[in-house]
Amino acid sequence: MIKICVLIPAYNAGGTIGPVLEKTRSLGLDTIVVDDGSSDETERIALEYGVHLLKHHFNRGKGAALRSGFQSILEKDYELIITLDADGQHDPLAIPSLLRIFQIVQPDLLIASRAGGFNRMTFLRRFWNRLGVKAVARLCHCDITDSQSGFRLIRTKILREISLTTTGFEMELELLIKACKKGFSVLSIPIDVPRVDGTSSSHFKPVTDTWLVCKLYLRSLLW
Repeated sequence: MIKICVLIPAYNAGGTIGPVLEKTRSLGLDTIVVDDGSSDETERIALEYGVHLLKHHFNRGKGAALRSGFQSILEKDYELIITLDADGQHDPLAIPSLLRIFQIVQPDLLIASRAGGFNRMTFLRRFWNRLGVKAVARLCHCDITDSQSGFRLIRTKILREISLTTTGFEMELELLIKACKKGFSVLSIPIDVPRVDGTSSSHFKPVTDTWLVCKLYLRSLLW
């Protein structure tokens, strides 16, 4: 049986992380929350749900939080990581469906795609997620429909063979491109999400973070 760990990066998610962890707990999966320097009740609420908590003493970025979680998971014998956001954008109750598809197709990286809801995003995020996805899919020679979704199933063997260096939202694109360039298989599947933008609770900065994602893509052309 595959050993699975759920990884949730969280920053000032006290208002949203409780329901996420309630659903995750119902699945009986090991869960790690990385508190990325929160100043609210994120840490207290996470501990109430009995998760394994990793804590940054100051905010380092989503990518840095994921990397801390990856490092901890790789020290154990997990074979599969499921990443999802703490803001309620992703429904943990969709995890069993993702696992069923994973067991049938056996990809190395499975992305829960929000492509069906791109039209509900803010302009800059919609622009990148429509134009950028096409560029990434061409670069990776893979049918990718959402390159920035944080809801993913990742084989730990990918993380043992690539090196991740970025610290912000662009890290998820870095992981995807490097996995493709290493020859790992990637599958995107459509999934319904309550909201695709997380506007009220997301810490994504439309101008700054979109630019960092674009710069990462341009750098990747030289990898």
